[in-house]
Amino acid sequence: MAPCQHIDQRHHPQVYHDGLSLVGADERARIQRFFHRADSHRCLIGRVLPRVLLRERGFSAESIAFGATAAKKPYFTTPGIVPPLGYNVSHDNDLVAMAFAPDEHGTPAYRVGVDVMKVRPPRRESFASFVHTVGDTLTDLEKRLLLSGDVSQEEALQRFYLLWTTKEAYTKALGLGLGFDFRRVEYDIPANSVTVDGAVVDDYEFSMFRLLLNGDTYLGVGVRFVGVGNGGVTALQDQQIMTLDAVVFMDRALRELL
Repeated sequence: MAPCQHIDQRHHPQVYHDGLSLVGADERARIQRFFHRADSHRCLIGRVLPRVLLRERGFSAESIAFGATAAKKPYFTTPGIVPPLGYNVSHDNDLVAMAFAPDEHGTPAYRVGVDVMKVRPPRRESFASFVHTVGDTLTDLEKRLLLSGDVSQEEALQRFYLLWTTKEAYTKALGLGLGFDFRRVEYDIPANSVTVDGAVVDDYEFSMFRLLLNGDTYLGVGVRFVGVGNGGVTALQDQQIMTLDAVVFMDRALRELL
């Protein structure tokens, strides 16, 4: 799992400009279409991260290639990756995260997902009203867990972000698009168990993590296919998470990929 901060172009315009040379023409055009430059920065880092991952594993920059699922989720098509390596990227506010893992269970090699979100209360409504607003994405159990009088509002807020990132990361690991009904996925937080359509998910591993950045808390979940009977919910250990400053990362990427 490799999270890093985004680049602020107001202070590092040259790093951003040079970094665009590391991606293909189509990717470059997509990155530059964002209205807000911070979104362009996050997208650029998300495109460069998997390239650096393969470069670390001895692949030349010229050999790195990508394919995409029908839902447009990218995956490596670089020849010679044994075992196949899956990855996924997520970003929110000042954080860009990439999860990656070898897939030793055969193709497809994209069965890795990650989602990360900054923990913050609703801006214009109460927490209860907010839960009601997004209620069609939550199961009855999840709504009870969020609105229970047995937990503080701070704990309830963190529960929501764990629920949401779990649903997002699992759907991404499946390689599916936005049409997947989030109510099918249920995370029973006290029982530490994830079910889909009422059945315990025993072939995917859910790894929860928490990061502090610039005084803010981010919660996230990495999901990977591990084979029937090997799944479950765990917490990522500190040694499993590498945190990088965005400018330092981009400088390194420019040295290694150009």
